[in-house]
Amino acid sequence: MTRYNEIAPSPKKGIAMHFSLKKQTALLMAVLFVLPANVIAGPAQKANSKPILRNVELTREGAVHGRVLDIHGKAVADTVVQVSTKAGTHEAKTNKKGQFTVAGLKGGNCVVKVDDAAYGARLWKQGTAPPKSLKSFSVVNDPNFVVRGQDGMLFGLTPAQLLGLGLVAGGIVAIAIAADDDDGS
Repeated sequence: MTRYNEIAPSPKKGIAMHFSLKKQTALLMAVLFVLPANVIAGPAQKANSKPILRNVELTREGAVHGRVLDIHGKAVADTVVQVSTKAGTHEAKTNKKGQFTVAGLKGGNCVVKVDDAAYGARLWKQGTAPPKSLKSFSVVNDPNFVVRGQDGMLFGLTPAQLLGLGLVAGGIVAIAIAADDDDGS
């Protein structure tokens, strides 16, 4: 009698190989385990590493003007706006029209922070800004805004890394199944 996990002579010419379902699964998982993740998932995508900075021209006194709006375009009153540069952090509070003025600034990169949202800008002294620079800007602020699955990542892992972890786990399971093949087949 021929066991299914042995090589046996075939009724036809040649040799036929019969494997149990457990061994077929183990073999498949072992092959997938050794393939590089980029063969299966494709090449990794490069994240956008440079933030987009808006050019904003300061007033002669070194101030910047702006508005804070909600997602419906309505003014947001009594909200603190912080502008942080290398020289320090300056802040102002919006009026009932949502307008603010932050004074005492010099040119350079800055972070504009409203509640928990942060935006990048490049401040220019008056007369030195590129031609299409903004004279003032608006910040759309939604206190209920929640980012879910940012950058397509789960637990801080890229899809290729998650696939790789899945393949490792599958390989471990396949090896355990093959090693524990005690069903007598």
